[in-house]
Amino acid sequence: MAPSSLPQTPPSAVVIVLFLLFSTALLCESRLSLDYYSKTCPSFTKIMQDTITNKQITSPTTAAGALRLFFHDCLPNGCDGSILISSTAFNKAERDADINLSLPGDPFDLIVRAKTALELACPNTVSCSDILAVATRDLVTMLGGPYYNVYLGRKDSRVSSASSLEGKLPKPTMSMSQLINLFSSSGFTVQEMVALSGAHTIGFSHCKEFSSNISNDTHYNPRFAQALKQACSGFGAFGIRSWIVW
Repeated sequence: MAPSSLPQTPPSAVVIVLFLLFSTALLCESRLSLDYYSKTCPSFTKIMQDTITNKQITSPTTAAGALRLFFHDCLPNGCDGSILISSTAFNKAERDADINLSLPGDPFDLIVRAKTALELACPNTVSCSDILAVATRDLVTMLGGPYYNVYLGRKDSRVSSASSLEGKLPKPTMSMSQLINLFSSSGFTVQEMVALSGAHTIGFSHCKEFSSNISNDTHYNPRFAQALKQACSGFGAFGIRSWIVW
C-alpha cells in the first residue's frame, strides 16, 4: 500500500489500532511513563511539535506514511525502532526487506529531523522509537484523529534483519486464513486484526496489489468489486493507477 494525506480514517479505528500497538509495547516495557523526559529533556514536546508540524505542512503525505511505518515497525518485533536502522555491506536491514521497499521516505526524514534537533538540545537522551511513536500520534491528531497518551522510555533496538520479517507482516496476496494465522501468532484476535489492518486506511493502494483478484474472488461485495474494476480499468494486474481507500 502507498499512503497519501487523507483525513477520512474513522477516529475509532485509529484508537483501536494504536491502542493495540502500544499495548503490545507496554507488555515489554514496564518502565514506560508519560513524563519520562520531563527532567532529562524538558524541551522534548516542543521540539517534536515544531518538527512534526513543519514537515507535515511541507509534505502532506508524511502523516499517512508515518502511521504505516509505525505499523511495520511494531507488528513484527515490537515498537523498537528497528525499521529505522540502515543496511550495511554485511547486513540487510528491515527497511530494505522486499515488503518494506514501498515505505515512503517522508516519515524516515521526519525521524531524522526530530532526532537531530533533540540531540542538539538533549544529547543521547531520546530514543528513535519514542520519536516515531509520538510523531505518529501527533500526525494522526493533525489529520482529525483522536489524541491519546503515549508512554515513553523505549530503548532502540540495535539489531535489524530483513530475514526476521518473514511471515510477520501481512501481504496483499495472503488468504484470509493466512492473515488470521499471522496475527494470531502475535496474540491478536480476528477483531483486533481488522482494527490493526485499519492502520492502512489513510491513503491509497495501487491497482497492481489487488486487481488480479477482483474477478476471481467471490468474497468481494459486488458493488465494491465493480467500483474497483472501474477505478482500475485499462491498467490490468500490474497497473499503476491508485484507488482511494476510505
